[in-house]
Amino acid sequence: MGKNNIRKEEQTSQKNTPLMSIFRVIILIAFVVVMSCTILYFVEMNSDNKSYFTIHFALPLILFMVGIIALFMAMLSKKSLTGESKGDNLMIVVGILLMVCSVIALVWSYFN
Repeated sequence: MGKNNIRKEEQTSQKNTPLMSIFRVIILIAFVVVMSCTILYFVEMNSDNKSYFTIHFALPLILFMVGIIALFMAMLSKKSLTGESKGDNLMIVVGILLMVCSVIALVWSYFN
């Protein structure tokens, strides 16, 4: 019982740093942006007249924000938990690839 209490105290002290709070706020804002852009994208997808934002920027913004979420979630889990980090390293790669795909989607939208 004593070891578990010490481990919980260490994890809560690591989770409550100001940097971790900033990461959580950024993740929350990115989630709200992703949800609102996704709803807007699906609502305008079936309409005849789509907005300029939906045609060119909605999908790249969604991909970029999901990439940010993946990066920051990997950073949060590295700071708060100890142990094997293969999944965290993969999430960093996924986040970077999503950001690259967002740039490709933005360029692609202007050539189509």
